[in-house]
Amino acid sequence: MPDRRNQHPAIRRGVALVAALGGLLAIGASFAPWISTDTEDGGSTSISGWGGITGSSQIAGTNLNDVLDGAGTYRPGLIGLIFGVIAVICGIAIAAVNRGLRPHRITASVLSVCGLVCAGWGLFRGSSPGDAGVFEAGEASPGVGPWLTALAGIIMIVAATAVFAGIIDPPVPIDRRGIQPR
Repeated sequence: MPDRRNQHPAIRRGVALVAALGGLLAIGASFAPWISTDTEDGGSTSISGWGGITGSSQIAGTNLNDVLDGAGTYRPGLIGLIFGVIAVICGIAIAAVNRGLRPHRITASVLSVCGLVCAGWGLFRGSSPGDAGVFEAGEASPGVGPWLTALAGIIMIVAATAVFAGIIDPPVPIDRRGIQPR
């Protein structure tokens, strides 16, 4: 049976693209709404992963971190940003390097950790959005940010699994006996 590993560099680049897209999605999700709630006048207000307040609230356009005035901080998107940047770097490394017996095992390990952290953090914040230091318990609902972060983590894990499965490994060299002396 012929060895079909890494028959074309497009496979390696495709895995690298998937890893980088997972990282970019985590970065983008950090700026999306992480908490939303209804206002007293029937509108809604959202708070981004960096504390930016949008919607029909009286304090829309400000930053929650400024409103808290040192009493606390609200930046749940920071984790997605940090591990998203690391995942993009892993994607670039996978695309750029194609040498070695089993390339990118360490890169895939780092990518797996990034994926697990993003998926875990997104699922945690999506199921328990918290109060951001200003809401009553149970008053806020999760926005789209934590769910996109969890999805980004799953995408990173898929790319890392492809590397661990060996689909980007170079073909195994064929051992030939050559000419043997008598």
